[in-house]
Formats: sequence, C-alpha cells, structure tokens
Amino acid sequence: MFQIRCTAKVIKELALRPGELAIPAHGDSLLGNWFLNIFTVDRRKTFIFVNERALLSFIVFGVKKSNVDKTPEIFLNSLHQLLKLEGFDGDTIDRAFLGYEALEYTKTNSKKVLGNMNDLVDMYRYHILCEGGYRSADIGSIIMRVNRTPQRNLGWSSSIEIVRGLLHESVQL
Repeated sequence: MFQIRCTAKVIKELALRPGELAIPAHGDSLLGNWFLNIFTVDRRKTFIFVNERALLSFIVFGVKKSNVDKTPEIFLNSLHQLLKLEGFDGDTIDRAFLGYEALEYTKTNSKKVLGNMNDLVDMYRYHILCEGGYRSADIGSIIMRVNRTPQRNLGWSSSIEIVRGLLHESVQL
C-alpha cells in the first residue's frame, strides 16, 4: 500500500470527498509515498508527481476532467516509463513497484516536500517554455535533466542518485 498525498488543488480537480481521503501514514514500499500537485504551463494542466524520499519527479501534461479518474494508472505507467528511461532493468522496476498494488489518497503532510515541489514546478515550467512549449519540448529529456539536478535537501545529491541507491540497497538485503 502506498499513498498519493494531494494538494488542495488536486483534491478539487479529482473531486475527492473528505471520506475518500486516508490518514497520512508511512509507506511500506521501497520508494515510499508520492506527492501530487497540478499546475498550468503553456495553457495545459499538468500533474507533477514527487517522491517523498528521493524527490524524484515527473510530469504528465494534458490533464482533463475526462481522464482524472485514471490518475492511478497514469501514475504507475509514467513511473514505469521513467524508470525504463533511466536504464533500470525489469527486475529492478518490479522491486520498485512492490507495495504499489493498492493506493490511497491523502492530504499533503510535509511543508518541506511541498517547498521542493514548488521549486520543481518552476524548473519544469522554465525548461518547457525555453524549449518553445509542449509542442517542441522533449519532455523525457527535461524530466531526466530535472532529476539530475543536485538538491540541497538531498545533501547535494540528485534524485536519481538517491533512487539508484535505494534500489541497489534492496538487492543487497
């Protein structure tokens, strides 16, 4: 079981009722829980998913009311694609997905992660607009570039370095 911690904007966008939100709990999966926010760039609604442990992030653009109910599938497919792009093999990806069989939505519970998420939103927005908007931007390349940016909250490591360490540790156990 893992949780997607949603901002107030996302709760509204997904039309989640208070009874549908779980109480925030520590994730028992290898990568832990994820935070979700929504922002607009180039006139398109865009989801940003940020991992609470490694600050690994990715974006999904073109969010519409008609497809918000598919958010769990979109998340899992996008995470799988990101890990493949980063060169992880099938067994490692399978290990990363252990505990992701069921999910719960919760409210956000960490101002620190929210602050990092806001910085990441600014980075994504900057890179997308510098490359001419969504029509001409290489989103995969941008996501990989952002995840290679050293972050102070990670001891000046990058998100992808932290994820590689987490997944490598799981093999050692």
